[in-house]
Amino acid sequence: MSLTLLIYIFLPIILFNFCVFAYTAVNNMTTQLNFIETLTSSNYKKWKQDVEIVLGLMDLDFAFIEQKPAEPTTTSTTDEKAKYEKWMKANKLSLMIMKRSISDHIKGAIKDNGNAKYFLSAIGQKFLESDKAEIGNLMDSLSTIKYDLVGSVRDHIMKLVNIATKPNNLSVTITDNFLVHQSLRSFPQQFNQLKTTYNAQKDKCSVDELITVCVVEEGSIQKEKVKGIVNFVSSSKSADYPSYKRKGGPKFYKKKTWSVSLSRW
Repeated sequence: MSLTLLIYIFLPIILFNFCVFAYTAVNNMTTQLNFIETLTSSNYKKWKQDVEIVLGLMDLDFAFIEQKPAEPTTTSTTDEKAKYEKWMKANKLSLMIMKRSISDHIKGAIKDNGNAKYFLSAIGQKFLESDKAEIGNLMDSLSTIKYDLVGSVRDHIMKLVNIATKPNNLSVTITDNFLVHQSLRSFPQQFNQLKTTYNAQKDKCSVDELITVCVVEEGSIQKEKVKGIVNFVSSSKSADYPSYKRKGGPKFYKKKTWSVSLSRW
């Protein structure tokens, strides 16, 4: 088989596979870029997180991890030249990606010196929030969030844990004991027996132990709620049943008002 015939047969296949690969690569890149929310005046933290994820997936965070290498000279090694080229490419693409995802009025207010790492830092300075104010807001959230029996008690406690971890990043430590105390304070009266039991014991429990106990208590509360509804419906039907259909024939009766007594409800 001649070389010309082989080229004629396999070249279309090679070109087709190359086009599929190129299309897939471009499509994946577009999907990753669209993952980044456009930076506005109110979503800086989410925007920064999206940018860091995308740059990491595209292997462009090299420009943020490494300082700019010295420009190669005639005496530079192959590795030094390759490192320089890699950094320059990552830096250029990172700047393009960040600028693409910033609204025009914010972009014009950011000084660009050609360094992606410094550009991101300059953006952060425009959205700098006072640590003291942020700590105050987080502590207010811990004190005011209440569990209203909507959703699971596990999710409620995990929400408090999530809030409590944020001050730790600002050099303010929230202990397990404090978080357990705040969690108990946020519970409604249906959990009063659990609160009393906890306050009466000498040993302290961890957040994980509290979650386990609360999930069990939540199950008991739900069962009692269902039992109370069933008793109420059953009692109401009995009260509304005409007396003449019961033993003893027709009778005049005064309809009673039924009430339901539920423990821990």
